[in-house]
Amino acid sequence: MDRQFHYFLAVPIAKDQKSYLHNWVVQHKDQYPFKSWVHQDDYHITLAFLGAVASPQQLANLKNQVSHIAQSHSPFELSLSGIDVFGKKESPRILWAGINESSYLHSLQRQVFHTCIEVGFSLDKKPFNPHITLARRWKSEVPFQYTNELRHIFEADKQTFLADKIHLYKTHLDRIPKYEAVEIFSLKG
Repeated sequence: MDRQFHYFLAVPIAKDQKSYLHNWVVQHKDQYPFKSWVHQDDYHITLAFLGAVASPQQLANLKNQVSHIAQSHSPFELSLSGIDVFGKKESPRILWAGINESSYLHSLQRQVFHTCIEVGFSLDKKPFNPHITLARRWKSEVPFQYTNELRHIFEADKQTFLADKIHLYKTHLDRIPKYEAVEIFSLKG
């Protein structure tokens, strides 16, 4: 089975917000020298990183269970918050756009996470911190300067989008964009 590919489940970002984030990246890329920038078509909010799939049956079981979860959840609104980082503040490993608190998103993630474990995936147990990765690996000798402006950087009218799907993505390390949606589950509850 696709052992060379890694899979993950995620909420896709709406087209307008992808464009908005991409425009921010284009305007600020030179100011923030990261080694790699995420292609705008790869923007998403990860619900569960699965890694390799053991068998076709494991993948089929997962698709079946996630389909049931999607049918029990209604679409809900999400909104972008500011920019932040993971890793050392002076040389972060990830630059990301945050998502404002959403009990709907947390509920969806919990169900997806537990289902993945039931189907046999070993998942990272870190607390869920919804975000959209924009860049990876700080590459400057000059320390990263985090400012309070980054916390509230997005215009209010550009922030909100409808979360109405879960995508099962397959990762292709040899191409850009890297992520291929191999299954789409519409929220219908």
